[in-house]
Amino acid sequence: MKNNYKFLFFALASVLFGFSACKKNELRLTQFDLPADKSFVRFVLLSPGTPSVMIKVNGVKINGANTSGSGGVFPSTFNFPDYAAIAPNGTFRLSLPNLGTGNDSVLIFNSPLAVNAGKFYSVALADTGVDRTVFSLEDQVGPVPADSTFNIRVVNAMAKTGPINFIRIDSTSATSVVRDTLARNIDYKAASNFINTSIVPIRGFTFLRFRAVTTSGMFLGTVAPPSTSFNRRSVTTFASGFATGVSTLAPALSSFVYNK
Repeated sequence: MKNNYKFLFFALASVLFGFSACKKNELRLTQFDLPADKSFVRFVLLSPGTPSVMIKVNGVKINGANTSGSGGVFPSTFNFPDYAAIAPNGTFRLSLPNLGTGNDSVLIFNSPLAVNAGKFYSVALADTGVDRTVFSLEDQVGPVPADSTFNIRVVNAMAKTGPINFIRIDSTSATSVVRDTLARNIDYKAASNFINTSIVPIRGFTFLRFRAVTTSGMFLGTVAPPSTSFNRRSVTTFASGFATGVSTLAPALSSFVYNK
């Protein structure tokens, strides 16, 4: 009888251990569930010449510090896929702060923001040279890239340039160059898909960069090659500015913003 009790004890312990193992397998990378009633956004403000602004959604200020309206990102962590949780399909407002206070001074933009609950978005503020516009793009990054590769996407936030092409350039010198067009005919307020590509120069080349041009071949900007920390990541670069602009208004590609 004593041996039977031992057998039952070990059998019960095995079952409990099995339940414990199953529970451990269900643990997530985050300690908390994301709120199901919120949308998750990264704001990229690309209105040339616009000063630092306060961002409000449905009257709630979300940026802890003022964010530049020209090249500013919120949340401002470029190298981490950080998103702000906001009410879906709310009212998006940008305003200039009263000096030395957190109060509104001048409202410079007010518009509905089309984002759905439970989804991740990049929200861009762009400028036609006459007025500002805002648009949202869902961040559908797809599967995790293979080792030594990353997923890259370009967003066309350049008004009055027409569609753009996005090009990968591997080179060793000015005369030893290979150009691969990764995406074509990306309209204003639209984006390419996330494109999987090598994180390092290929085919024996030394240098790597990415370039945006109009479909007629006009150069718009180049973005520096990614670091090895981009391995197996998904990132976005934004084409912005004015095609005939100079200095801060000139066409440019933004630094990479992490999406995953």
